[in-house]
Amino acid sequence: MKKNDKNQTVLTQPEISHVMSLYSNGKIDKAIEEVKKLNERFPNVPLLFNIIGACYKAKGDFEASAKMFTNAVSIKPDYAEAHFNLGVVSRGLGKKDFAIECYLTAIKIQPNYPDAHNNLGNLYREINNFDDAVGSYEWAIAYKHDFFQAYNNLAICQMENNLNDLAIINYQKAIKINPNYIDAHFNSGLLFKSLDNFQQAINSFNHVLNINPEHVQAKNNLIEIEKMLNTTLK
Repeated sequence: MKKNDKNQTVLTQPEISHVMSLYSNGKIDKAIEEVKKLNERFPNVPLLFNIIGACYKAKGDFEASAKMFTNAVSIKPDYAEAHFNLGVVSRGLGKKDFAIECYLTAIKIQPNYPDAHNNLGNLYREINNFDDAVGSYEWAIAYKHDFFQAYNNLAICQMENNLNDLAIINYQKAIKINPNYIDAHFNSGLLFKSLDNFQQAINSFNHVLNINPEHVQAKNNLIEIEKMLNTTLK
């Protein structure tokens, strides 16, 4: 990073890269220290507040993080990423309604924002707003065709509302995109188990164990299915 220059009026890319490198390498406290120094020289740069907000989030200090992201969007109201980040920490603070507003604002600024659509869908699902949750997941997938997490989330939403055939299709889409995606294998196993399709459930849970042999929930479900089958045979 360049030495402090009293005549420097613009934050340079090397300075930004330096603090981002600290953050990316897990040197969070050092990154916060460096950003604060830059803030003294450049007090109205929204990017710096967004970076330090991410640092506080990494430390688990969501209150401080929210303050920094709020500063960022106060300076730059059309800062989609900062609105998104504010949504993330607001959800972590239990402020679901406000988090929804943040994601909606991010999407209004930047409609092609798959992660914002997906996170918005998760919140709608949590408050039992099925239609808007499905719509959000579908937008996420429309903007990012290989968004396997969104396919999985859509399938969960459909499964919870007894749209089991659609849920199976979307779990399969998630798995096709990422064959090692444990969540989709496990969730599809739960669905097949609930439908008494035990062989498919066994296959799904075995896929989970092939990826992660220590997956306790998959093991427990296989034990339960074995007991159920033994009871049926008696």
